[in-house]
Amino acid sequence: MNSKKYVIEKFGAFCEGVTHDDGKAVFIKGALPGETVFAKTELVKKSFNKARLVKVIEPSKDRIKPQCKYFDKCGGCSLQHLNYNAQLEYKAQKVKENIKKVGGIDVEIDEIVPSSDIFRYRNKLSFPVRDKKIGLYEENSHDVVDIQDCLLQKEWNALLIKALRNYMADYNLSGYDEVKGDIRHIVAREKNGSMCITLVTSKRIKIDKFLDYIPFDSFVLYQNVNTKNNNVILSDEFYLIGGKGEYPDFHPASFYQVNDEIEQKLYNEVLKNTQGETVIDAYCGAGNLTLKIASQANTVYGIEIVKQAVDEANRRANEQRAYNVSFICGDCKTEFPRLAKKNLRSVTVVFDPPRKGVDENTLAATLELKPQKIVYVSCNDATLARDLKILSSDYKVDSVKVYDMFPQTVHVETIVCLSRRI
Repeated sequence: MNSKKYVIEKFGAFCEGVTHDDGKAVFIKGALPGETVFAKTELVKKSFNKARLVKVIEPSKDRIKPQCKYFDKCGGCSLQHLNYNAQLEYKAQKVKENIKKVGGIDVEIDEIVPSSDIFRYRNKLSFPVRDKKIGLYEENSHDVVDIQDCLLQKEWNALLIKALRNYMADYNLSGYDEVKGDIRHIVAREKNGSMCITLVTSKRIKIDKFLDYIPFDSFVLYQNVNTKNNNVILSDEFYLIGGKGEYPDFHPASFYQVNDEIEQKLYNEVLKNTQGETVIDAYCGAGNLTLKIASQANTVYGIEIVKQAVDEANRRANEQRAYNVSFICGDCKTEFPRLAKKNLRSVTVVFDPPRKGVDENTLAATLELKPQKIVYVSCNDATLARDLKILSSDYKVDSVKVYDMFPQTVHVETIVCLSRRI
């Protein structure tokens, strides 16, 4: 099909440009609102088309040059062509529109909290390894873009990529092609100057020689064996291989936020809304937030499905002598309803679920429990809006604040505080 001229009307849900042609929506990745562009139709559906951006004729005032040389290929981030203030406005508007469209609730965004670092902010990486390629997937693809350095990651990511390449070359190890191969992923997180590194392999192989290639003064190396042919990165099979210096005090299966600065600001907001209460922290991970809440609340319960995370949370609770907190290992959809049947008084519920949101059993149990307040921390405004629709029967939205945990990407963290209707 030949290229056609379009005037972009607005953003779509994934920051693609949206316009209309003969009554059908046309989605054009990389185009910005207000721009005039040439685009070539590549996908025709009954209710919409997708087109590939060919040329920007009249650019938006918010368009900037992406800093990353992989931007046009990699699916890791999609907003580098948009200036940062406009990124924040887009994310706030996206949250507001989703809560209205999906949740049926009109809200105002009370605050948009920016990240001081809009590059080099991530404390965690997870890179697939395919053939000789180490990097990130192309958008909507299983193909890996081979990279030397990701600008969203801390500078150490380039050193770790190089170390893995050298190790694999020296020992003739192959990347995983979804059927065969040795190395599936490399996962790493840095906290307080210490590294936790995990090599995900397709079978149990010796990887102790990789210790000699890792160029950090303080790190621990795990092996995770994942034999399943799926897109899940980590299995439950971990082996401690060794390390150097002071080992980090967290397990690779434990969840932590990726942006340390925004994590602190986000948790401070949660703490302001949970003082002096009995608190249930659902989806609590390794208890990082739970233990902060325990320092100022009477009784705190944390629920988490990952055993290693619960073990870590209990260890930290003992170290901090946080005797008013109890961690429950199990699925929220079964453990939360069980906990809600106890004679709990003056309750605040904190939700910080994965992207799929809060499950129906937990939401139903919440409505039966009738907590005074709910603090919902979300990394997916679509499922947040879905859950708010259910909760809105008994709860009103008091505030909505947007936190830019993930600059240069379409993702955003949101805190919604709710109180029970009288």
